[in-house]
Formats: sequence, structure tokens, C-alpha cells
Amino acid sequence: MEDGFQKQIERTWSEPVFVQVGMSVPQAIGGASEALDFLANRWKGSRRKHAFAREICAAAVSGHVSQETARQAFIQAADEAKMSTCAPRGRS
Repeated sequence: MEDGFQKQIERTWSEPVFVQVGMSVPQAIGGASEALDFLANRWKGSRRKHAFAREICAAAVSGHVSQETARQAFIQAADEAKMSTCAPRGRS
């Protein structure tokens, strides 16, 4: 039972990242799989770091990189795309 709980913890980020597209309500992204969905379906703006963030998030979902690495890639892509992000700066 504990192993299943640990695997669930590893699939989430230490803190969610809130992103806002245009004037929409900010959306909380809590892990690499949610980030992949957002990147595929709701992304607006610059795509320069978009592809890299998708690769890193996919690698995190499959366990090849850490969730925090994926979080950093997602924040950088969102910042570049000028999406409003609410990620604690000390941890971004």
C-alpha cells in the first residue's frame, strides 16, 4: 500500500503552477501529466520552449526525469509564452 502512495506522490509537483490564458480563470497544474494535457490542448503563444517542455513532461510521466525538472521546464515555457504564472519564485 505504501508503494502505491509513494508513486502517487512522485507524480505530482511540490507545488502547483497556476497558468492563465488570456482573461480565463487561472488553471492549477499539479504534475507532468496535467502539464502535458495543458500543453497539448490549451497552449497559446510562443512555442519555442513548448516542444522542450512537452518532451520533459513526457519523460517525467514515464519516470525518466524528476517531476521537479518537468515543473521547471513548464514554468520556463509558460513564462516565455507570457502566460500569467503563479509559481513561487523561490521554487520556480
